[in-house]
Amino acid sequence: MRWFLALLWLSSPAMAAPPDPMCTSGKWDQVQCIRAQHFVFDLCQLIESTAATHELDPHFFTRLIWQESRFNPNALSPANAMGIAQFIRSTATKRGLADPYNPADAIDHAAQYLAEMVARYGNEGMAAIGYNGGEARAEGFLAGRGLASETEAYVPIITGLDAEAWRDGQPKTHDMRLSKTGSFRAACYVLARERQMTPLRTVPRFKPWGVQLAAERSKSAARARFKSLTKTCHGLVEGEKLDVIYKKHRVAKLKGWYMARLSRNTRDAAHALCGKLRKQGCACAVYKNN
Repeated sequence: MRWFLALLWLSSPAMAAPPDPMCTSGKWDQVQCIRAQHFVFDLCQLIESTAATHELDPHFFTRLIWQESRFNPNALSPANAMGIAQFIRSTATKRGLADPYNPADAIDHAAQYLAEMVARYGNEGMAAIGYNGGEARAEGFLAGRGLASETEAYVPIITGLDAEAWRDGQPKTHDMRLSKTGSFRAACYVLARERQMTPLRTVPRFKPWGVQLAAERSKSAARARFKSLTKTCHGLVEGEKLDVIYKKHRVAKLKGWYMARLSRNTRDAAHALCGKLRKQGCACAVYKNN
């Protein structure tokens, strides 16, 4: 049943308010409902409680649901993704969600699905990739294949880090809180009422400029190639932090390359290092990292 039908029903003067049908199934925890007249309160309470039930970060979960639908229970995308959690029909059926337009049950199923992918792939960023692009795309990305441009943009909007950062290892400390000063519930209420999300600041992974010395199809091969090609300039590269940076292939379906680079804060510093390396017999080139 579409959410607007419930609103019409509740607003009819000829009828007493019926039992609210927008409830979770009770599949994983006690039944919880979202009431039309208390939408903000009930939604935030449900997001927090379902996140706790499924051991999911509620701040990450809220950011993802916000990005999916702006908390609109009637949202319908051009790709026919439905409801507040934007389930397509096939995924809803596979996950056992009877009605994607039931915001309470959709939230519960989305939390369970995301928690399952966090456990499978190791972190929230990879789970976001799976939610947006599908599990096959997430698994392909782990194997070194690329992502759709939509998914590449989606991940940093929600997490503040790009997809490669999550694939290459979860950051030890990364703050996705809705508010740096207030509680989750207070920040969620403000978001649901005012429809304004505080964006996460994207954290650059690397210094801006890189001196490239090797490139291969896998991270381990790029490291090995770097070691092989820098024997003559070993004294210069010893002790340097090696950045292995993934770059997509220009043809979307083809696997990209892992670039082995020594990074610097400025272009001049990168060129200066490359010049020294060349004098010792190591071929190199300077590129922008980010």
